[in-house]
Amino acid sequence: MNFYRKLIMAFIAIFPVMAFAAEGEMPANEKRLAVSVSTLNTTDSAVMATKPQDGEKPVQPLNIHIGPSKLTLFGYAQTQFDMTKIGPETKNSFSMTRVILMANAELTRKLSFFLMVDVASTQAPKHLHEYFAQYAFMPELKVRVGQFKTPYTLENIISPTLLGTVNLNEGTRYMAGIAGDPLYGNYVGRDLGAVITGDAIKSRDGHYYLNYSVGVFNGAGMNLRDNNNHKDVVAMLNVLPIKDITLSGSFIIGKGNAQADDMFGTIIQGTDYTRNRWSVGAEAKWKPLRLRTEYMGGKNGDIKNRAFYAELWCRMFRNFDIVLDYDYLNKNTGLSKDARDAFPAWTRTNNYLVGLQYWVYKACRISTQYIFSDRNIGPDTKSWLTQFQISF
Repeated sequence: MNFYRKLIMAFIAIFPVMAFAAEGEMPANEKRLAVSVSTLNTTDSAVMATKPQDGEKPVQPLNIHIGPSKLTLFGYAQTQFDMTKIGPETKNSFSMTRVILMANAELTRKLSFFLMVDVASTQAPKHLHEYFAQYAFMPELKVRVGQFKTPYTLENIISPTLLGTVNLNEGTRYMAGIAGDPLYGNYVGRDLGAVITGDAIKSRDGHYYLNYSVGVFNGAGMNLRDNNNHKDVVAMLNVLPIKDITLSGSFIIGKGNAQADDMFGTIIQGTDYTRNRWSVGAEAKWKPLRLRTEYMGGKNGDIKNRAFYAELWCRMFRNFDIVLDYDYLNKNTGLSKDARDAFPAWTRTNNYLVGLQYWVYKACRISTQYIFSDRNIGPDTKSWLTQFQISF
């Protein structure tokens, strides 16, 4: 061990000399590789105005220029304290929700590669979130191949750093394959596939009136090979009549392979079943207000489900917001009230949220929220969540 340590130290000591000598012997006609480091500052208003279709928007990324290529490094971390009361039982805990590290490599002006990992995940198969190559023929036409968020619902494709809720709405989690649906699995809304996307019809103020995405995905979830011979077709269209208003529609058409038995006894684990989803929504920003709402529908086999949420931000004074959110999920719209009450597990829930958030610096904030969950059967759930978010 000492021998190897001395060898490494010796190499470190002589490396500058070797580099200097090599530089002196460089032929006159050989080009040097230019290396530089820079940072890009983003204003608070730009961060708050980030469009949903921008995805994981960096705040102050580190740009490393190596020859003609550029590597941008950025990320964020979210630490959380939660206290939950279900009936007479109360639990509380600190947790590391996410530690996300991202890198975007611009190889040319048209060809790029993106990588995202979650080092806080306790499940090894879920450490790697995204990896894809993208070729931009023009702003109106880009081809992306790899693993990334499926373009279904606005809330799914927005970075958690820009959501008003500490946790995504329960309806979105269930419908988009993020968490909650045992048939779909918990894959944080990501999948393997290929998509064509772009922005079209540029306005005078610089924003694009249309944003679209059309793709084909395995439908099995992230970091997994397809588990049947069917592919999911996913599409999203966003219309921006003005810069601060987005009208959105999206859908998923496909067949999934059940990851567990259906709670209603209609689908058995390991069998293929029809899994369709659709959504319509809108987002509007009128200072000091910001509103986003979506209605989602779909079905697992013959079981129809519905979800809805409405999220409102109100800027009280500089860097301080109040957040209100209502979230609805019905896992089986075919059940009558008597059938729901007789079912051994809850099938419908209404979540009511009120919270405060303070932006410490750019996309770094402290959020605290109270959530009341009204289930159709069983004890109600009361939760208090506080999260500290750091982003760079």
